[in-house]
Amino acid sequence: TMKTSPLVSINIRTYNSGETLRATLESIKKQSYKNIEIVVSDGHSTDDSVVVAREFNARVDFADKLGDARHQNYKRSLGKYVFSVDSDQILDRKLAEVCVHECEVNKYSALIIAEKSVLKSGTLLEKLLQYERWLIHQTKSVDPVFGTACPRFFEKSLLADVKWPEGISIFDDTILYSELLKKGARIAYISDQFIRHSEVTTWSVLMKKFYRYGKGYFRALKRDPSTIVAHSLPRTSYFSKAALAKPHYFLGLILIYFVKASAASLGALSSVLSSIFSKNKI
Repeated sequence: TMKTSPLVSINIRTYNSGETLRATLESIKKQSYKNIEIVVSDGHSTDDSVVVAREFNARVDFADKLGDARHQNYKRSLGKYVFSVDSDQILDRKLAEVCVHECEVNKYSALIIAEKSVLKSGTLLEKLLQYERWLIHQTKSVDPVFGTACPRFFEKSLLADVKWPEGISIFDDTILYSELLKKGARIAYISDQFIRHSEVTTWSVLMKKFYRYGKGYFRALKRDPSTIVAHSLPRTSYFSKAALAKPHYFLGLILIYFVKASAASLGALSSVLSSIFSKNKI
């Protein structure tokens, strides 16, 4: 039994997230655990993301890079705990309560939370992404180098002296996970309450997303080469025993990997060419 109800700072990074953000904030409002504040870092959205966030009394600031937004949210958070949530995710009603219990009673300092897919249109891509998340949950692939899942719920004091991955728009959560393990963090995997993730419905949107991520690839690679190279390979969960349960999905997973890697590679190439042209500009 918890004797106190410490403040939880839910951190959200947004960029043109108006279509999904309201559902995310509604799920936060409905949490059984009530001592919560919402801290938003927006990437200069051109839609109504900021308006929606302020409707739910969120404190809003702005940042250009995803990694910087994470760090900025952390610094502005007042809670004992920091909970990093994406702007297209829905939290199960008791999730915050369970997370606080694990940290307060069982003395964990960071938590990895199982995720499930929310399907909108039932497209092939959505089903493949849903299967990918199912595999991660079945294997509980939490290795910081070769796994996939990363902590989302942290004791704020744990983050105080971490070397943050600044100026990075991809793999910032992976690098942060590696840093936490170096600090000796006690990390648990939560699987009785879920984060429900709205999946991308079209291949073009998936490609645009990873093209944008790819623009920050070389900055992440420079920060932690061994971890980033390993994370750039197909996920180990693709080759697990659980994957054999539905082998007909395997080619689909390889296709997803190829599309993501191709789009990210183009984004990385774009950033290199842009840097070269800017240096040689007369």
